[in-house]
Amino acid sequence: MIPLFYNPRLWSVWATAFSLSLSLGMAQETTDDFTLALQFDNRFFVNEGLYEGQERNFISIAANPEYTLEWDGGDQNFKVSLWGRWDQHDNNRTHFDIRELYYQRVKNNWEFTIGLKKIFWGVTESVHLVDIVNQTDQVESFDGEQKLGQPMAHFSYFTGIGTFDLFYFPYNRRRQFPAREGRLRFPQIIELEDIDIDSDLEEWYPSGAFRWSHYFGPIDIGISNFYGVGREPLFLPQGGAEVVAFYPIINQTGLDIQATTGPVLWKFEGIYRYAEEQDFTALAAGLEYTFSNIASTGLDIGVLGEYLYDGRDELAFSSFQNDLFVGARFALNDTQSTELLAGTVLDLEHSTTFYSVEGSRRIGDSWKVELEGRFFEQVSDREFAFFFREDSFLQFRLAKFF
Repeated sequence: MIPLFYNPRLWSVWATAFSLSLSLGMAQETTDDFTLALQFDNRFFVNEGLYEGQERNFISIAANPEYTLEWDGGDQNFKVSLWGRWDQHDNNRTHFDIRELYYQRVKNNWEFTIGLKKIFWGVTESVHLVDIVNQTDQVESFDGEQKLGQPMAHFSYFTGIGTFDLFYFPYNRRRQFPAREGRLRFPQIIELEDIDIDSDLEEWYPSGAFRWSHYFGPIDIGISNFYGVGREPLFLPQGGAEVVAFYPIINQTGLDIQATTGPVLWKFEGIYRYAEEQDFTALAAGLEYTFSNIASTGLDIGVLGEYLYDGRDELAFSSFQNDLFVGARFALNDTQSTELLAGTVLDLEHSTTFYSVEGSRRIGDSWKVELEGRFFEQVSDREFAFFFREDSFLQFRLAKFF
């Protein structure tokens, strides 16, 4: 994290945005808001670690303070969102990140943002192929749901024929992997600077993206293109346990579509990614059918099914190269917002099976409990997941909101 947070060039951008927002805001009527979320986690791994030094039980504490300032009738705002975690055993999971720190200006049919921000693209449940703006926070989430803050300049233009988004990324972030005592890691320890970037400019290689999004009746569509430093390391086969990887310069074109037809959501994501060392296509397609208010109890049950394809075959970092995802989503629609999502990924070529469960429930006005489980079974030695075959875990989380 040091190359990002202590780089004077980036701090000058953030400081300029912050001072500008404050100076403009103080001269006008402002509204602000501060929130704080504290988490206590206990992650327990079912099996002993596959590699020497790995622990089984991990206790950690996390904090997420956020502050927003708005003025000019909401047309100008400043936001900062910080994230920090202390982990009992994994030194790399003990980390700090600026998730968001930006100044935003809205006027008529355009919007401009400068600073660190999180951007999400995608519609499918099991994977998010088109979601490429932010780097994955690997030590926070195995499924890639948690992201690091990305420095950017972002311009949006809203028209009758869709929304046009332009992005410039002056700095590209690397992915942090677990330390020696951590789980869900490779046989060799991979530190932040161990994976090179395929450019003499390293993190400062200029990157950018474009996205057009619109809707046609019940259909929402997005077309995107990203050029620059890939967010996902390219792992090269070396034989044995050694892992050799680097971040390639890529050009990725993506398409995401979601159609709503009554109780059915039809979903599709597809990408074509080109790099000098590798080019491939990948897609995820499926549906979610919701049975609403079953027996007048308020219970909603959504049945999900998605097909996953990745042209890299066994080199697919997600291990989802020819797989089928099936799952169910339960929502009680009660005052405690009780929800549960359970799913299975079945490999159609090998024996690998992956199970997941996520549940949450509010307690009172400011507490929340969450349960997460990830389980591996009969993992094929031809997939990346083989390195994590003994890392099935169950995690309990208690969160307090202020």
